[in-house]
Amino acid sequence: MFEVILGDGRIACCWQAASQPYQDATFSAGLVEGIEPDTVYLQMEKDGEDPVTLFLRPDEMLALIWVASGALWSRDMMENPDDVPMGNVE
Repeated sequence: MFEVILGDGRIACCWQAASQPYQDATFSAGLVEGIEPDTVYLQMEKDGEDPVTLFLRPDEMLALIWVASGALWSRDMMENPDDVPMGNVE
């Protein structure tokens, strides 16, 4: 667990649920208490930089997942246009 003090004085108590390290960065997400209606967080840490933490409602986290998956799908379809489904699939 870790705490983040927000600019308005509220304290966000964070519990990490998942983490994905990379060569020079780490992405993590988890639950947060004390700053409702935000109840989840997404944190991006890059070597030599201050971490960026987003506090979100569950529906906002789902929206981020949705738009990110759409961007990745679009990239894949642009790189592999023969994989784009056309018309009815039998």
